[in-house]
Amino acid sequence: MTEEGYPNVIKIERKCYKVFHRYLQLAIVEGCAPEDTPRTMCQINSIHVNSIICMHVWIQQWRAASALGVKEMVPPYLNKSLSTEELKTGVSFASAGSGYDNATCRTMMTPLTVERQLQLFDEYKARLAGAAVPDRALYLLCWGTNDVIQHFTVSDGMTEPEYADFMAARAVAAVRGLVARGARLLVVVGAPPVGCVPAQRIIAGGVRRQCATPRNQVALLYNRKLGQEIGRLNAKLAGVKIVLVDLYNILADVMHRYQALGFKNGKDACCGYIGLAASVLCNFASPLCNDPPQYVFFDSYHPTERAYKLMVDEVIKRYLRFL
Repeated sequence: MTEEGYPNVIKIERKCYKVFHRYLQLAIVEGCAPEDTPRTMCQINSIHVNSIICMHVWIQQWRAASALGVKEMVPPYLNKSLSTEELKTGVSFASAGSGYDNATCRTMMTPLTVERQLQLFDEYKARLAGAAVPDRALYLLCWGTNDVIQHFTVSDGMTEPEYADFMAARAVAAVRGLVARGARLLVVVGAPPVGCVPAQRIIAGGVRRQCATPRNQVALLYNRKLGQEIGRLNAKLAGVKIVLVDLYNILADVMHRYQALGFKNGKDACCGYIGLAASVLCNFASPLCNDPPQYVFFDSYHPTERAYKLMVDEVIKRYLRFL
């Protein structure tokens, strides 16, 4: 499928992401897919009212976005109708189905690999007609969940620790690629508890639909290795700040404390037959729960807007001071 024909990039409404830093002049989003709790957050008119689920990059509805600066929505770069003024304040290169591992992209049938997204960033800079990318630009990288899922779906010949190391090495390469292109402020989102999303509970969680532990173990191994590598990069790269977001524990906390947080269901999907529908498969023909805000998960991979709000608030509380 061509980039121009990739539905989650340009064919769904363009308001996708809100950004969060008071002093930012520009927001650049690089990343993968829906599973990364990173989703693009697009409103699809043909889908249930609460189905705000396009795919990709998890900054969801940052309520404080307008007050904090830049702009509320970061549009997809592949929308060629974007004005120069729009380009100057940030775009997203993220693509549903993408991953650090190019094999993930092939499995998910997306052409937007890490390397291709970096090429598009080069093209983006050229379209700015020589204008320098501001020093206070924020670069958000969000890949990982698709890779973990792909590792357990398609045999790649690697052990779990080997694959986690491979993912971390690819993440470091992506960070270095952006730093070489002028990035100085980067946020890298770690992998969530992949084994606890509804689809993976159904596929690999047994009759009781428990969290699929091996998936979570790979995510944790990757996050640990990534944290070590980011620490080394921060020590080595003068003038560069890289912040790692612990998405794993933030989402895990919402799932584990769902009742205390006012949810009635912490593990099932609100939308879809037996909870397996995701993204555009959650449409007018899919069954929908009566009260989506009472669920942590809207579909088989994405939290509901209410759950995202809690997660975003926690991210801002933990990490805003570092940016």
